[in-house]
Amino acid sequence: MGTIYLTQDAHKILEQLNLPNLRIFELDELKITSARDIIHEAYISEEMGKNIAIIAKIFNIEAQNALLKVLEEPPSGVDFLIFTQNKNALLPTIRSRMLLINDLQNSEIPTLNLDLAHLTLEQIYHFLKSLDSSPSRTQAREIIQSLLKTIQASNIKLPQKELDFFNKAIQANAHYERIHIVLLPILLHLVERK
Repeated sequence: MGTIYLTQDAHKILEQLNLPNLRIFELDELKITSARDIIHEAYISEEMGKNIAIIAKIFNIEAQNALLKVLEEPPSGVDFLIFTQNKNALLPTIRSRMLLINDLQNSEIPTLNLDLAHLTLEQIYHFLKSLDSSPSRTQAREIIQSLLKTIQASNIKLPQKELDFFNKAIQANAHYERIHIVLLPILLHLVERK
């Protein structure tokens, strides 16, 4: 059985584990070509066995599907370690077949500098303009989470239908939608509620 580590620092964990015969595949995005390289590496036999570490920020669905069989039934002596910051980046079928260790450090989500009780279109414009034009997906997700925390701190109660906007925003962010486009419908809805 392989192991999934939820962590912000894969190298720290690898250093602590001090695994023999370690192969590391570190990528921004795990794509199908890298998955094929990993599968190829898994089937190269070693007398002592081997450990294969996969470190990625993004796990492409096609690449995960390609790895599924080798993760379910690894060659003799091969152990897989997957490092990610978000368990939902992995397919449920992969998560269900591997041990999950959470080493994430909880960090405080900041609130945004927005007066949601008196929000205007002009404030929305200036807020969106102040955002980085192309934040990373992690940074964009943190902004979405901060907006939700700001709503909570403002004692604004949202029904489930409106809370679903945030799930859609996080999904849109995962599909590389620009943060401005992701946040605008939520912010306009908050203005409309007044």
